[in-house]
Amino acid sequence: MKSAANRIKIMWVFIALALAGTIFLVYSMVVDGGKWATSSKNQHLYINGTLIGAGNITDADGVVLCKTADGKRTFAEDGEIRRSLLHTVGDNYGFISSSVQNQYRTDLSGYNRIMGVWELCNFEQGSEVMLSVKSGACRTAYEALGGRKGAVCVYNYKTGAVLVSVSTPTYDPEDVPDDIDGNDEYEGVYINRVTSGLYPPGSTFKVVTAASAIDNVKDIKTKTFNCDGAYHTDYGEVKCMSVHGELSLKTALAKSCNSAFAEIANETGSNNLKKTAEDFGYNKAMKLGKLGVATSKFVSPGKDELELGWAGIGQSKTLVTPLLQMQIMGAIANDGVPVKPYIVQKVTTAAGFVSETAVTVPGSRAVSEETASDLQQMLRNNVENQYGNWHFNDGLKACGKSGTAEVESNETPHAWFAGYLQNEEYPYAFAVIVEHGGSGSEVALPVAAEVINSLTSD
Repeated sequence: MKSAANRIKIMWVFIALALAGTIFLVYSMVVDGGKWATSSKNQHLYINGTLIGAGNITDADGVVLCKTADGKRTFAEDGEIRRSLLHTVGDNYGFISSSVQNQYRTDLSGYNRIMGVWELCNFEQGSEVMLSVKSGACRTAYEALGGRKGAVCVYNYKTGAVLVSVSTPTYDPEDVPDDIDGNDEYEGVYINRVTSGLYPPGSTFKVVTAASAIDNVKDIKTKTFNCDGAYHTDYGEVKCMSVHGELSLKTALAKSCNSAFAEIANETGSNNLKKTAEDFGYNKAMKLGKLGVATSKFVSPGKDELELGWAGIGQSKTLVTPLLQMQIMGAIANDGVPVKPYIVQKVTTAAGFVSETAVTVPGSRAVSEETASDLQQMLRNNVENQYGNWHFNDGLKACGKSGTAEVESNETPHAWFAGYLQNEEYPYAFAVIVEHGGSGSEVALPVAAEVINSLTSD
């Protein structure tokens, strides 16, 4: 009897192990089935490492950006569109790892958890992925950057649809340069600077500092600041580009006065400034559909008066992606509530079923509606009285802030311009960075204006 009981126990152990194995296998198939099905080891899907059976990738207007033809994966007919959208669409070999071609390869292959690769076997093509981008405007952004390294992004701050996403340097995926890995011209070419580029925000961060001051400094709207060319502390000074004299908060933002904003940051306080930065999205994970996005960083300066002054003007250890910079402007435009950006508009199977469609997803409120209104007035004043309405098409009511972000080794600063339109027909927010471009208002603003004007022209 004891021997029989032991055999029964052993049998139940084997049954339990078999059941656990079955559960694990089913779980793995659900979670990792797409990776298995689209593995490069599957020779019926790949030739020389290229996913040949993949469906089309198109822009928002149906322009084909990538397709399979005659057993070959090819890209848009227009060479400049191929270059401008390389980091969004991707390449054939997975070098642009954060691209749609790479991150949506399961959808493009036609695989789904229920039917496997039935769609590909029956229709000889996977699902079509429609993006929200406008390829013509992306080409304009690429041309406006003029061979300089940087990034341009634009989105609809009401819906979340990304209309422009361009990163340079770039290359033609149909004609990969032989010296791409040894030529400084292509340094960082595999990185999508829109989503993964982390830069000091420079004076564009003064918008965040202003928001925090409005919420935490009681008399900030009536208070004045005196700029004698620097903000002085016992341990050093934050230099200003000019001697501005007496300034209000509104004028200090328009003149981009470092001295005033270093003082404003110290009156606001390190903890308050950090909280506002985080409310806008700093130190928080961010995604663009299945595409990864680097986390923007704000490090609290603590009680260090000099370092807090530098942090208040967007220097110190603060780093931001162009994508978050754009979303911050969108949050202000949208009365304090950010809308999360997306770049995949729709996924349609070869059988004609829509398996995925984009939805508008509001984020957590960044600032109150009243504070957003104050910032809107100041950012509109910047363009009207500092930068000039003439940069933009009539009636767009552009709002924005330039930035000239200092970098190490006394190199030429990065040029920023970020803003949005107060226009119901074109509710667009945008961010532009030109690496080592110098003045934001002189270099990045014209790029932003050219792209926005192309998007809003009939």
